[in-house]
Formats: sequence, structure tokens, C-alpha cells
Amino acid sequence: MATVSLGRYLWERIHQCGVNDIFGVPGDFNLTLLDHIYDVKGLNWTGNTNELNAAYAADGYARVRNGAGCVVTTHGVGELSALNAIAGSMTEQVKVISVVGQTSRAMQKNKMMIHHSIGFQPDHQIFSKASKDFRCAAAELQTEEGAAEEIDRVLRECFLQSKPVYIFFPIDLVDRPVSAKALEKPLDLVNHGDEKSIEEAAKAVIEALSSSENPSIFVDCLVQRHQAVDEVRQLVDKLAIPIYSSNMSKGIIDETHPNYVGLYNGLPSGPGVQAAIQVSDLMLVVGSLPSDTNSGGFTRKMTPEKMVAIDTEVVSIRGQKSFSNVPIKAVLRKLVERVPLDGMPNVQKPKLPERPVEDDIDSKMITQSWVWHRLAEFLQPQDVVFGETGTAAFGIPDTTFPLGITWHTQTYYGSIGWAAPAAFGSEIALADFAASQSRARGRTILITGDGSLMLTVQEIGNMVKQKTCPILFVINNAGYTIERVIHGAKQSYNDIVPFDYRHMLPFFNMPEAEAKQNFHRAETKAELEEILKQERVQKPKTVQVVEIVMDAMDVPWRLSTQIATRGPEAVKEMKEAGFKVREMGRRRVFGIEVLLSIANKGE
Repeated sequence: MATVSLGRYLWERIHQCGVNDIFGVPGDFNLTLLDHIYDVKGLNWTGNTNELNAAYAADGYARVRNGAGCVVTTHGVGELSALNAIAGSMTEQVKVISVVGQTSRAMQKNKMMIHHSIGFQPDHQIFSKASKDFRCAAAELQTEEGAAEEIDRVLRECFLQSKPVYIFFPIDLVDRPVSAKALEKPLDLVNHGDEKSIEEAAKAVIEALSSSENPSIFVDCLVQRHQAVDEVRQLVDKLAIPIYSSNMSKGIIDETHPNYVGLYNGLPSGPGVQAAIQVSDLMLVVGSLPSDTNSGGFTRKMTPEKMVAIDTEVVSIRGQKSFSNVPIKAVLRKLVERVPLDGMPNVQKPKLPERPVEDDIDSKMITQSWVWHRLAEFLQPQDVVFGETGTAAFGIPDTTFPLGITWHTQTYYGSIGWAAPAAFGSEIALADFAASQSRARGRTILITGDGSLMLTVQEIGNMVKQKTCPILFVINNAGYTIERVIHGAKQSYNDIVPFDYRHMLPFFNMPEAEAKQNFHRAETKAELEEILKQERVQKPKTVQVVEIVMDAMDVPWRLSTQIATRGPEAVKEMKEAGFKVREMGRRRVFGIEVLLSIANKGE
């Protein structure tokens, strides 16, 4: 092709960047642009029920593909609807390409009162201004001259920074011809950084490790966002020092690894974990995202003097020296090359106390202290697990994953409703892997709460329509339990509309008889055990829904401990509300009285 329409150029480039599926909602300012998706071999349109869900799905797709996702919306109403999801992707450094079909250039210039606009002399760019702080780059296309180069620039920034980008596409530019020659050469999407600085940073890290006596390594989630998982796994094998993870990085390092100690999250850490890591005279911290929910309410203590931090673009040595323009993947790769096979400290893995026995272990009902460990036993290699903000995000981290599990949770931004559409995006990504035979096809497992699910439940319809086969565990604990434990345990604002989940799959057009077989409800441990044994649940061929009924006042110990870090008043409120908390201490289960004592003493 000597020339190609600008619309087709866009989709060809996005497809070259590893995106095979486009999420979104049609609107009258993107329809002709959507037509060109069908011109690109191997690129598919995957529609959604609304723009918010579409952007969440693109986020989940990007995480699972370890690349980018793409969402298409229309001018104004569409792009604003998606903006909350894009903000989450920005916060958690997920690569999402947001394409917005805009009004024509003449409409923009003349400030025409076209629908979806605002006011009597509407600025059609006002919506672009609204998303300015939720993107790392944007292409405001206003002419075909240089438009291809602008698209290329923005797509590259998406990968270099691992953050969302926007491409604003006026409707009258879609069919304008541009040169197709650039498409012959794929974009360079690798952040190379400065080679000299990378070499010096790696040398400084090795020197710091060599001069320490008891180092450890803490691996966090930004390793995953910046495609450095393989490198960090090779590095921990070579260093052979104690390994720790965070709530958000769970599963990056095999939890059966001989040097893996546990999840370190400050006060809400398992017995002995915090004491073990604090003995280290050097902590190699890789890809840290130190938000409150990912650091135990900021109780995870890491002093700069004892830290070597490998962040996404900067390496810092004990708070004294730093190196910039050193991408995390490149630094880790250099370390794998340069770390000597001998000469590194020989550190024994700390031995942790035995896990305490919960005082409700004999309960026949499903409890927070039991359910997460049972669900972890249900997992299989290659499974992709999505934990919604709520009890799932604090319950699952207390478990031990088998080898080969990928864990995703939006713990920092924490927009409830994210996980269900993200799991739909995961299913589309996993179907791609299966079709190309590029990766073993695991299961998508969604663990969500009844309150969270109601925000985005419509996307289950697309799961059925697209013939996907996720397993949906719905925690039915009668409302917003994570909010109840924070405040207002008995207030009506933490109640939700009761939902009869038996009707969910038939409502989304699954045949009645089939839907009945694929819906499961458990009120007791014995009932859940029987459900988890079923072949249709273990090897799903269509959507499986498992409703798990739990007490509204029962919460994971990590969650109630996190809330307790807010101080004595928070602990007192939990106590007065009557929460069934199981607080994990160094050697035994802490009850609420012990937590109250700790908080009052300021410990």
C-alpha cells in the first residue's frame, strides 16, 4: 500500500503493538473509525455495555497480556464515562490506549452546539482538558500532516512510561490518506535508558549487596507493570537471599521458592514476618508502590539508610546516591548479568512461627478465616485471579499460592466494580493466548463482593455473549462490609439492594436449564466443598457463578488490622460494632481487646 487511510493506520499500529482486541462502545463520532478495525487482519472488535466497563476491561486485558489494552469511546459522554477507569490505570501504571472519536474540525472551530457538548459556545476540547492529568501523553489530531508520527509518538510513550495515553480523532480525518511506509517498521517500544548510567547503577547495587551481611529483597507490583517479572525472578534465584512481597505483588515470586519468607505489609503481616525483615541490614526494594493499602497503612518501615531502591526510572543507594534514566527492566537485566556467582552474602532464610489456629476453626458456616485458604487450594497452575477491592483484596493475600498463579487487584486506586469487567478483559486475553498457542490457557477466577459486583454487573452479559468461561465467586455478605469495618457498621448506607443471583445468568440470555447448572450457592463449608469438587467448576466451559454466603460482620484479619492502624477510635468503633475479627499477632491470634491495647499504647 502506497497510502492508507489514517483510521486504518491507527488500528494497524495498535495491532502491531500487541493489541488484538478493541474494547469500547459505538457512538456517532467514532462509527466510521470503528469500520476500519475490520480492515486489519487479526484485530477484533469486542464491544461492552458501557464505557466505564470497557475501560476496566482494557485495563484487565493489558495486565494479563503484559502489554497494552485499547478502549474506544465517543466525544464527551463516552470519554467522560470511561475517565474513572482511566484514572485507575494511571494510578496503577497500566498501559491503556484511549481512542476518542471527536466532532469534525469545522464543528470544533465554529464552536457548534453539537450534541454531547456543553453550553452555547461550546469548547469541544473541554473533555480533553478533563483527562489531561490522567494520561502521560496525548495526540490531538487536527490535520493528516504529521498525524501518523503523532500516533507513533503517543503509542511509544504508553509503553515507555507504562501509563494511559489518549488519541483524539476528529471524524473528518478518519478517511484521509497518509503514507503507509512507516507501517513496514514496527515501533521500538523498549525503554533503553542511558547505558552508562545503567551500568553504574548496577555496579553500585552489587557493591551495596556485597558489603552487607544480612540483605533481603522486597519485590513489589511495578515490576509486573514494567515487564520485568522474568528478570526479577532470575535475580532472586541468583542472589539466594530472603524474599518478601506486598499485597499487590503476590505471586510474582513463587511462594514455594526456597528463599521466599512471606508478605510484608507492616503491622498487617503474618506472624514473624515484620521481625524477620527488620533484622536485614540492607533491603533491596524493587518496583515499590507504597500506597496506604499496599503498605499496611504506612506501617511498613523501610528507612532510606538501609534501602537500595530500584524504582521504575531511578535507582537510589542508601538515600545517598541516585541514578536516573535507568529503567527497571534494564537495571534488573544488568544485575542478572553482573551479580557474581560467589562473593554475595550467605543468608539463612528466617524461620517463622507456626500459623496460629483461629478460634472459629470448628464453625460449620463459611468464615473469613477459612474461605481464602480453601479457595487458594482450588487454584491451578496458570490461573489468573482477580480480587476486588474489599474483603477479597485483604483475604487472598493471607494464603499461599501454588506455582504459576497470576494475581491482580486494584488495591491502590480501589474503585469498586473494577474487577468484573477486568476479568472479562482477562478472558479475551487468555483466548488470544490459546488461539496463538503462545501460552498455556489458565482459568480466570474473579472473587468479588455483592456490593462491588452491582456497579458493573452488566459485563457478565458480555461474558455470556462472547462464550467465555470465568469462575465468578461472589461473596454475599449483605452489603459494603469493607466500609462497615471502617465506619457505620449498622448504618443503612452500607446496605445494598438484595440480589437473587439465581436469575443473573438467565437475565443475560444463558438458556434457563444451562444457567441452573452453572449457578451454585453455598452457605456452609460442606456445601462449598461439594461445589468446588464439581468438574464443571474445576474445568469450566462457560460462565460459572458461585455465591458464597458469609456474615456481614466477619472480616479478614489483615483488613481489620489495617483499619486498626488508624488509631484507638477506629479500634473502639470496630469493637462496639461487634466485628468478628481474627487479628494475627506474632505468636497467636489477636482479638479486638489486644488490638485496642496496642492502639492505646501507640505501638
